[in-house]
Amino acid sequence: MEAQRITVRLPQRDLHSIDLFIRAGEFASRSEVIRHAVHDFIKEYATEVIDKAEKIKKVQALELAVESLEPYTKK
Repeated sequence: MEAQRITVRLPQRDLHSIDLFIRAGEFASRSEVIRHAVHDFIKEYATEVIDKAEKIKKVQALELAVESLEPYTKK
C-alpha cells in the first residue's frame, strides 16, 4: 500500500513525548509513532462504532416489537 505524506501540527508537549519514545528505542522516527497511534485509534474507534451500531439495531428491534403489540393494547 502506498503511503501519502500529510502535515500534522501537534502541541510541543506531545512532540516531546514522541521524542522520548524515540530516544528510549521504542520507535525509529516520529512518523513511525504517528502511524502506530493512528492505527490504534482507528482500530479502537471502529470497535466503538460497531458497538454503537449494534445497540441501535437492538433499540430498533425493540421499537418494532412495541409497535406490533400496540393493536393488542388498545381497547
